[in-house]
Amino acid sequence: MTEISGRRLLACVGVWLALVLAALVVTLAAAGLAARAWALHHRALLVAIATAEAYLALLAALMLSYGGPAGLRDRLRFRYTRLRDVALALVTWAVALIAADLVSVLAAPVFGPPQSNAEAELRLSSSPLFWGIMVPTLCLLAPACEELFFRGALFGWLRRHLPLAPALVLTAAIFAGAHLLPDLLPVLFVLGLALTWVRSRTDSTFNSFVMHATQNTVAVIATYELLRR
Repeated sequence: MTEISGRRLLACVGVWLALVLAALVVTLAAAGLAARAWALHHRALLVAIATAEAYLALLAALMLSYGGPAGLRDRLRFRYTRLRDVALALVTWAVALIAADLVSVLAAPVFGPPQSNAEAELRLSSSPLFWGIMVPTLCLLAPACEELFFRGALFGWLRRHLPLAPALVLTAAIFAGAHLLPDLLPVLFVLGLALTWVRSRTDSTFNSFVMHATQNTVAVIATYELLRR
């Protein structure tokens, strides 16, 4: 396995921030110059576009920093292994979901009742175009990019310097904190532990992506049903 250096990880973060800033400036400038009145009445759609751009920028930064598609496969381990590993990922997700619910109940006095971040985002608009951008972003693009970064790049680097247990815990903690959702910290931490364990157990971020995409898709479906009612 090709090693993942801290310098390359920092370069990835720097490239991502630069790409996000550039995309944001271009999008806001285009919205302001070409259709200012439209932009004022379609802020939710601009949020959807900016969210998709942020994840596309992260994917571009990962590819630039780790050697394109081959680097994602060989360095960040985004590769199919075997059907048994996919099944393990799904079973682990189900167990983690139960554990996360239990932890959220126990942690509620401190962190408060958890609120779905998918619900907060999808509540912004009922526009088909908004949903057409947000749903694939939340269900596929975001899980892929987050797994490549957290379980691929970050865990890969930490594992070079730490034993498995502290690397796993630290990756999960950073993953939970990076979402900036205090009430969801316990849930995201438990999910992060499960995702990182599957990545380590199967040596594949594709399998943790399957878990992550399943979680987000279930959350989006539940949100849709809630809003529809």
